[in-house]
Amino acid sequence: MSVQNTSKEEQQQYKKKKEWNAIKNCIPLINECLQLNIDPETYDDKYSRESPDFVFSNNDKSIGVEVVECYPSVRKCKTKNAVEQESFEKKICNEFKKNKYLETITETEKLNIIIYRKYPKKKKRGTVQEVCHELEDLLRSWYQKTNPQSERNYISYIRVSKTTCCNVIYFNSASRCIPVNWDDIKFCIEKKEKKYKDYCENVKCDEYWLCICLPIEENRNMNIIDYNGKENESMNFLSQCSFSRICITPDLLGRNINWIKEGD
Repeated sequence: MSVQNTSKEEQQQYKKKKEWNAIKNCIPLINECLQLNIDPETYDDKYSRESPDFVFSNNDKSIGVEVVECYPSVRKCKTKNAVEQESFEKKICNEFKKNKYLETITETEKLNIIIYRKYPKKKKRGTVQEVCHELEDLLRSWYQKTNPQSERNYISYIRVSKTTCCNVIYFNSASRCIPVNWDDIKFCIEKKEKKYKDYCENVKCDEYWLCICLPIEENRNMNIIDYNGKENESMNFLSQCSFSRICITPDLLGRNINWIKEGD
């Protein structure tokens, strides 16, 4: 069932699980700081709050964690006062998330699908619908353990693994080496810095951490930041931020994390 067809409670649960997938890379450090034993892979509603998104505590200390998603591609288009222009491959991924067959086989367990593109000899590129048809055929082949039935002009093969929360579809792209722009990171921090007083008033914590989630479809390398010559400015900015720690994480993949501000 798609998110659009679910109740408000189910949508809220979906949102919290997605946020948990972002912060689970922080859990080992939270366990170390608070002497807890939280399982990062298991979402527990007892830690869930609103503003900040999660609160973890022992008898002596508490840590509030706020999550913000970073979309450089969207912000870039807004800066130019233009309508967001999605890439051809991003359109394919977004369209296939609504595929009926995908929804049918992922009602109880979600999938992570990596698409490896094929570079066609013919000059004319297939339509989004044609490529989605290829993708469905390959997904059926994977699920049913059979050979693909249709000819493939755009997709070479796919890799599928099980995941939690939601279906994730993306192309295995060399563009993932593109760094994150510092201005995009700063924009996200400033957005949450304006609400810092609200976090303090809503839930009293000893520390507040900010987790900047970089969605996989953005195709950015979270470990490389392009400061555009603003290294000194960024260090000064981070030192004055109210958050004790700030990190960049992927939304669903692996245990990777980039701490751009660490506690004292």
